[in-house]
Amino acid sequence: MPRYEYLGRNKFGKEIKGTMDGINESAVAVELIRTGVTPISMGVHVEKQKDLARYINFLQLDMPTTEDLTFLSRQMYSLLKAGVPIVRSVHVVLESAKNHTLKKALTEVLAHLEGGQSLSFALHHHPTVFPTLMTALVNVGENTGSLDQVFSQIAVHFEREADTKRQISTAVRYPVTVLIIISIAIVIINLLVIPAFAKFFSNSKVELPLPTQILIATSKFFVNYWYLLLGGAIGLFAMAVFYVRTPIGHRAWDKWKLSIPLIGDILQRALMARFARSFALSIRTGVPLLEAIAMIAKTTDNVFVSEKVLTMRTYIEHGESLTVAATKSGMFTPLVLQMLAIGEETGEIDKLLDEVADYYEQEVDYDVKRLGAAIEPILIVIIAGIVLVLALGVFLPMWDLWKGATGK
Repeated sequence: MPRYEYLGRNKFGKEIKGTMDGINESAVAVELIRTGVTPISMGVHVEKQKDLARYINFLQLDMPTTEDLTFLSRQMYSLLKAGVPIVRSVHVVLESAKNHTLKKALTEVLAHLEGGQSLSFALHHHPTVFPTLMTALVNVGENTGSLDQVFSQIAVHFEREADTKRQISTAVRYPVTVLIIISIAIVIINLLVIPAFAKFFSNSKVELPLPTQILIATSKFFVNYWYLLLGGAIGLFAMAVFYVRTPIGHRAWDKWKLSIPLIGDILQRALMARFARSFALSIRTGVPLLEAIAMIAKTTDNVFVSEKVLTMRTYIEHGESLTVAATKSGMFTPLVLQMLAIGEETGEIDKLLDEVADYYEQEVDYDVKRLGAAIEPILIVIIAGIVLVLALGVFLPMWDLWKGATGK
């Protein structure tokens, strides 16, 4: 049974706060009045989190994954299709949920349902757990009496979105891993390897060439001022995180990600596939065009792309067609624009948008597979440059020592 927080006044006009268990808000209000308390406001009680739990929630470390939402949607579809009442269905899903944040949100959703509210209204109160698109589609399903079919389509949408995220993760993982390994290798060389050679050369009393002097000077700086470098790196990282969390910084970061050589284009097409798939689902379930565009703009996870999506809505509001709006947004390729034009002519925009999503997803899948082959030559050049600098710095003085010893 859910617990409610209430604010009320007793018969002497004194303000009273407290919590009470009840089936719904009305039942709690009746019980309060019976005890002589006039309720002023009331809401579902949320237990205070411990410091660690609040920290985890702030970092969104315990947010439900796309797989969790897919499983939830599949369960709701099966239960509703079998004729199970919606309150009982949510209760079953709550019992089988494994994510703590999701269970907590579903508990409050269940309280709203038992209080007579709609499911979409309950989901709307947890925007960080349930995406805006999901809430809007559930609202459409409630109004059209096809909530089970809507949950089926939501599940398919989340499955495809998870595939897109995996593709993006795969595209980024390889180059990031290699760069991290190279950075670690450079630090180890500067802290351990070069100092050993520097000690050897200082005992030999040989004049060191310029590359060796640069390597030794760099190594000494690392050894003597490592704490400054570490503190500077942490400070720059903290400043970058703070800047990215500002509206201007967030937009600049999202825009920059799409311009990274080799990777940025893949990320952009993956976002376009996600947009097209969400757009098709919204239109298919009966969401009005302008409302669908505004709703999807909030679910792209990229501020820069969201702005472009919203420009489409502006153009449509001024009387332009969807194809013209898409063209002026600058997001789509000519092939995709032609498919949109055909969709408008035939009245099958949702099907053509699914084709657009399939097209982008195939391109992303192909580019991800050949990303390693494209990046390898660049990484080889970087590694070769590092090896060359080390070889010149270490072996040139050794060569001079050998010539001095042999008299040649």
